[in-house]
Amino acid sequence: MAFVEEHIFKYPAEEECLVRRLGSGVIAAWPHIPREVQEMIFAEAKMAWDREFHVSKLPDRLAAIIRRRHD
Repeated sequence: MAFVEEHIFKYPAEEECLVRRLGSGVIAAWPHIPREVQEMIFAEAKMAWDREFHVSKLPDRLAAIIRRRHD
């Protein structure tokens, strides 16, 4: 059973605030999410569509935001 569909999720601009809120919820719940699911979330986050196409050091920056919330 696949946890995440294999296509890039795109959203209209008016839903960006909802996507940010879901992201904040994931960050808050991170320590309670099984490692396997955390890895899937990171993989999807690295491939997600965004207006900023190229973000330098994206994997490191994603990990840093999680650490900053939970350290």
